[in-house]
Amino acid sequence: MNDSLPNSIESLLDRPGPGPHRTTIVVNGVEVETLADLPPLRDRLLFVGLNPSPVSVESGHYFQGQLGRTFWRRLITADILPADTDIETADDALAAAGHGVTDLLKVPTARDEATDAVLRTGVGPLWQKVSIWRPAAIVFVWKRAATIVAARRLEEPWGHLDGVALSGRPCFLMPGPYAAAAEVAVALNFFRNIGASLPR
Repeated sequence: MNDSLPNSIESLLDRPGPGPHRTTIVVNGVEVETLADLPPLRDRLLFVGLNPSPVSVESGHYFQGQLGRTFWRRLITADILPADTDIETADDALAAAGHGVTDLLKVPTARDEATDAVLRTGVGPLWQKVSIWRPAAIVFVWKRAATIVAARRLEEPWGHLDGVALSGRPCFLMPGPYAAAAEVAVALNFFRNIGASLPR
């Protein structure tokens, strides 16, 4: 590690070991417990959620609500994660594979209740992280996060987001949590091919 890097940059580059991944941030002068970023290796995928749920923060692991656990099962189906991945610590398996995960908004909430204006405050920090981490691609877990970053309505239900990039990195969208099974199967095959195309 380059000792001349500021502490904030060093913390962005740090790849922590297995969880729990709880950390504390200061928001408007108040300490808030949340989930730490798990940076990807270069040429791996960065998954971007909306914001952590309280149950995820309590467990110290990403996406531990009902819909979040479905996301992990989909990554297993798409061969992004090994078949024997434990859902409760799936973010550890993701990091072990070189991929990363963060949220657009780091403040936990029980529901998707943040305003668009609040969510937009996360776009700049996300852009900075992508510039430093330089993943192969960004994959949005939820469409609302992708829409906020794109700053426009997105027609794509999943897959490559045309005309959307962060720091030159292409952006993709996972299928919605209530998408039809046949559509999800096609989408996960698409993401399986992306995973298989990454450098080994």
